Amino acid sequence: MSTTLDIESLGVFQVFTGGGTGSGFLIDNRLLVTNCHVVAPFQKVAVERRDKQRIAGTVRRISPKRDLAIVELSVPLEGELLVLAQGEGLGAKQTVHIVGFPVGLPLSVTEGVISNPKQQLDGQQFVQTDAAINPGNSGGPILDERKQVVAVTTCKLSSADMVGFGIPASDVLQFVEAFRGQTAPFGVVCPSCDDLLVSAERYCNGCGSDLESLELETLFDPQPDHPIVSFVENGLAKANIDPLLARHGEHNWSFHSGSAPIKIWCCCSEHLCFSSPLAEVGKQKLGDLFRFLLSDEHAPFSFDLAESTIRMNLTFHMSDVFAHAGTDEVAGWIAKFIASADKFDNVLVDTYGCAPAQETQVTFLKEQSGRQ
Repeated sequence: MSTTLDIESLGVFQVFTGGGTGSGFLIDNRLLVTNCHVVAPFQKVAVERRDKQRIAGTVRRISPKRDLAIVELSVPLEGELLVLAQGEGLGAKQTVHIVGFPVGLPLSVTEGVISNPKQQLDGQQFVQTDAAINPGNSGGPILDERKQVVAVTTCKLSSADMVGFGIPASDVLQFVEAFRGQTAPFGVVCPSCDDLLVSAERYCNGCGSDLESLELETLFDPQPDHPIVSFVENGLAKANIDPLLARHGEHNWSFHSGSAPIKIWCCCSEHLCFSSPLAEVGKQKLGDLFRFLLSDEHAPFSFDLAESTIRMNLTFHMSDVFAHAGTDEVAGWIAKFIASADKFDNVLVDTYGCAPAQETQVTFLKEQSGRQ
């Protein structure tokens, strides 16, 4: 590997579920490897492209014991396919690079060395490294100097610094090769005999192991949505937003409506918040700008300032969520908020001299339009 690494060209992408986010990498343009703990218990996930648009993915195979998963993508993704290293070439002090999306930040890389290529932990073998690993890196590749995947990032010790672990490429290769012959739409690898479990059984048909601890019913049978999830995702569906592609963790959603970023989350036990950072305050027309922002005509939406960023907001009390979940009136307000955000980010820029907020796609979409 050269002294620099073009990470944007790599087939490494961010994975989103109703439980959180992680990383994954392409082994072909329709298959992505990640961690089991990144995707489980969901069988449907979202994967974000470089243009911030998301596509759907179906979880095909998971190994809870080895913490691996394979996701089949709804459409091909562009990116350099990563090769799993073969053989026993890893050694202590060998340089490695961890590529992924730490703590939800954009794609980034950290560098370190192999501390122990065959570290034993909880009865399993891992590649130990001192390269920085953070939440969000899980499922991403650990690369050697030839850009080969020597391990899949899985965890770090919370009680120590610079002690992280990856699943060796040999185990990942075995997991992938076993998937190649899989005909079942979804399966869970038995932790004892590696047979593929295709239903929520108490005991493995292959080895007889007790599978109760795996809680297979949560993996094979979708559980009822929480009322907050039903409330939000009913509103998103009415606004023609695919809820699957908007999920960004537990009771958390994010997506773009046109050029405007939309964020939805529970800020406390009593309120559900919708917010859209639209623009940065300019240096002219400030009187007109603030008269516009403070106008009663926008109710029930409101605007505030986070430092210099203008945000549009909508807040529901939890009593409204539980009393009106699924009603057309509430869904209508959600749809109107989403449409208004896409309109107002342009109004603030074009009419009041504001600059696009960093998270909007106003500039990106204009550049793309100019290339067509």
